[in-house]
Amino acid sequence: MKTTMNLLVACALAAAAMARAASAPSLQPSFDLRVLDEPHAANTDAGTQVFEELHLTNFTDSPLRLIDVAVVDARGGQVLAHFDGEALTRRLARIGPPATSGDVAIQPGSRAVIYLEWPANAHRPHVIEHVVTFAPPPGAPLDVVRGARTAVSYAAGTPLGPPLRGGPWVAVHAASWARGHRRVFNAVDGQARIPGRFAIDCVRVDGAGHTARQHPDTPSDWLGYGADVLAVADATVVTVRDDMAESPRVSTNPRHVLADDAGNFVTIRLADGRYAFYEHLRPGSTAVHVGDRVHRGEVLAQLGFTGASTGPHLHFHVADEPSRVGAEGRPFTLAAFDLLGRYDDIAALGNAPWAQRAAGESEQRHDEWPAENAVVRFPD
Repeated sequence: MKTTMNLLVACALAAAAMARAASAPSLQPSFDLRVLDEPHAANTDAGTQVFEELHLTNFTDSPLRLIDVAVVDARGGQVLAHFDGEALTRRLARIGPPATSGDVAIQPGSRAVIYLEWPANAHRPHVIEHVVTFAPPPGAPLDVVRGARTAVSYAAGTPLGPPLRGGPWVAVHAASWARGHRRVFNAVDGQARIPGRFAIDCVRVDGAGHTARQHPDTPSDWLGYGADVLAVADATVVTVRDDMAESPRVSTNPRHVLADDAGNFVTIRLADGRYAFYEHLRPGSTAVHVGDRVHRGEVLAQLGFTGASTGPHLHFHVADEPSRVGAEGRPFTLAAFDLLGRYDDIAALGNAPWAQRAAGESEQRHDEWPAENAVVRFPD
């Protein structure tokens, strides 16, 4: 009942903001609103979720403090999602130096990004807009700007096979992490993109949640080290790197420039035109060459510890171009996996068991993107 009431209040607030925007259009300088890459839907454990980034640039000469942000169906006016308070704060990130914790003011000439996600189960809009309510300098009334009209893509491509065998594997990703895949822009070739928008890092664990047998600082002692990395579909190999050496210790792995942060990698072109990326591979383990045709389940290489890695794991993502850094990440689903549980606090990874899946939650998952920090088992 409380959740329903909160949703009703949020929708009422958003509707009020829309009414203010419609009845009294602001002629004052305000935010420039942009959606650089159209929102994409992914099939998750919570149903269909749409993920997007709303860019705001302050074109005034005073700080503008965010009050709330609403996503609305551009054709019917229905409020699809509404964010304010802490829910808005944790989704806000600035381009450039970070502000103090909890500060939602955007300084003059500054740009911020709001990372949004919202459900599209009962209602799937084709075109959306955004309504932003903000507070101008002290003494001025609240103002509203409406814009960033964009289409929504619901194409997730053909479900993929597993990138690894067996398990347990932790599918490490979280939308709220400052350096998580979702929030890492690469501004190359004159355009900012997020290649790893839907990326997962697969880390092997045992029943107690340990990542290594005895010596976590030794890469080869990690449970996933040397595991076969598999083609997720019939595809063509388009890029390969296999010559980067591994650091002998996890703790002494040096910083890497952008061109080397993936370590050794393989990229394959899927039949639907998307590209699948496998990163941090073991040196000398690649079993394919550029131009090879591979089949689903075929071994491409072995999991290793190369590039910008905090421990042996497989980084896997899908994008719209063959460039690791100059592409937009695209959603994908896995045809089948078993959900064992999840890490509510990823800091416990390596030190404690995961939380078991909730009562009544299905173990067998189909055509789904693994949830944040889910512990999964892939088909053998």
